[in-house]
Amino acid sequence: MKTVFSKFMKGIEYIRYVMVNLFFLLLLGFLLYSLMQAQPAMPERVILQLNLNGALVEQVKRPSFGLSSLTNPEPKQVKVHDVVTALEMAAKDERILGVRLDLSKLSSAALPHLQEIRQAIETFKASGKPVMAYADNWTQGQYYLAATAGEVYLHPMGNIALQGYAVYRNYIKGALDKLGVDVHVFRAGKYKSAAAPLIQHAMSDAEREADSQWLNTLWDVYKTDIEAMRGIKAARLQEVLDHPAQSIKTYDGDLSKLFVAEGWVDGLLYPEQADAKLQAKTGHAELVEYKSYLMANTGFLPTQPQQTENWVGIITGSGQILSGEQPSGTIGSDTMLELLQTALEDERIKAVVLRLNTPGGSAQASESIRHAVEVLRQHGKPVVVSMGSMAASGGYWIATAADEILASPATITGSIGVFGIVPNISQTLNKLGVHTDGLGTTKLAGAMRIDKPLTPELAESIQLSIHQIYQQFIGHVAQGRKMDKSKVEALAQGRVWSGRDAKDLGLVDELGGLDAAIKAAARLAHIEKNHTAVEVTPPMNALEFMIENMLSEALVALDIQPSATVTMLMQALHVQDVFALNDPRGIYALSDIELEQ
Repeated sequence: MKTVFSKFMKGIEYIRYVMVNLFFLLLLGFLLYSLMQAQPAMPERVILQLNLNGALVEQVKRPSFGLSSLTNPEPKQVKVHDVVTALEMAAKDERILGVRLDLSKLSSAALPHLQEIRQAIETFKASGKPVMAYADNWTQGQYYLAATAGEVYLHPMGNIALQGYAVYRNYIKGALDKLGVDVHVFRAGKYKSAAAPLIQHAMSDAEREADSQWLNTLWDVYKTDIEAMRGIKAARLQEVLDHPAQSIKTYDGDLSKLFVAEGWVDGLLYPEQADAKLQAKTGHAELVEYKSYLMANTGFLPTQPQQTENWVGIITGSGQILSGEQPSGTIGSDTMLELLQTALEDERIKAVVLRLNTPGGSAQASESIRHAVEVLRQHGKPVVVSMGSMAASGGYWIATAADEILASPATITGSIGVFGIVPNISQTLNKLGVHTDGLGTTKLAGAMRIDKPLTPELAESIQLSIHQIYQQFIGHVAQGRKMDKSKVEALAQGRVWSGRDAKDLGLVDELGGLDAAIKAAARLAHIEKNHTAVEVTPPMNALEFMIENMLSEALVALDIQPSATVTMLMQALHVQDVFALNDPRGIYALSDIELEQ
């Protein structure tokens, strides 16, 4: 009887298991069907609203769950490729009569990303359709894109917050000294400043020299572009921002008068007046957001290229370089190796563009990816590195294996240097009455404990290892760029360069964006007259792809904002970055550049 009852219960459990799974599959199918049916229909007459809500990114960063999502939630994100694609499609679409730039919620944007979108706006304007920008206020990044429009209007009491670029860091050595925390920093390269806030009270002369050069280059690029778009002389813009009180006094303290008289805007209007201006040019048309436009034309599922051969594979690496498998928004060595292996094995892919947007990270992970790029080239597939807003330190380490390197004039690159950090809290514990004691079978056993003072011999060993890896980095650059090591040494030292300076110094081959890199890769593979660019991405099913699309321009963490104090403290101490670092030897090719703009 007991055996029969047991079998009966197992049968019930099996039926329950089948029913639950069947219900889940039916629910999932219904959800997918509903989403497909919900694909928005397009009106016949449309003004495309370019409402960029969030930070411009190369890749959408997946959510991180747990405590970190409460203290450091991810911002909303705008994928640059989506914006460019929408504009390129709209230029050829007869239903699209014009574009309205709504940039008030664009939170952050690197200049190279702005330049990519600017180029797409220029392509749209070449179709003869009007582009208008309007806002209550603009930040510096927002205004750059607004200036691309044919007509630029501002609220009568609006503001344009141009101020230039700056780099400021919080130096916390004094605080660490008070807490009794010793931080041992080992580095190769006198300009390598990633760990400087831990061991200095202020910016060194070497840092000031290096930062000044690339900052001025970025600002020159910005001013030159604004001059090309709005006709505002770069020297005049500099004068206004260097002497704001004098400039405003000239216009009786009225900023609105300044903006119009200096040519920053075409006029001062209220929102409905600006909309009426655009409608007068296009005729009656409905506003459609660019994400809805993309969805109406592409849907939730990825589209397959029509051409079945002569592909240029695009692999994107964005974020810190870390070991192992990592989600999008970071560059995991294993994840990137898988994508490069896919490009190697796919016979349709004749060349690869590696799009890098990274401050660097793990030295070992960078070397693993660099070697995989080298293997790809050894099998006859050319590789071109396209640098985004930043491809420094570990990013440049990877780039050394490419056939060609392209960067924007405003790309932050170089930073050829290496560092390691060993913190020690033995003094802190001593102040609390906590003492560490014990024994080991060798002098190294337990020597790396955070609660034990670092011995001089171990410190020397770490510095020797740092120097060796730095020399390896120098060697890769010398070989890849066909330079003498002595010349590379002079350009290295952890110094950061702008893309424009890097081109002049031979660290970069050409200046250009992603499109230029695709053309260069096709040329190297001898398929320039007949090729298709195809994104190489990790395998995703329909549900995963749908979630990826939903995350773009959505809050990708719990909607809980940290206090201003917590945010400032975490940024100052780089807490989130420190927790992410996972190099097994604790040695990093990483840049700490954070622009104020």
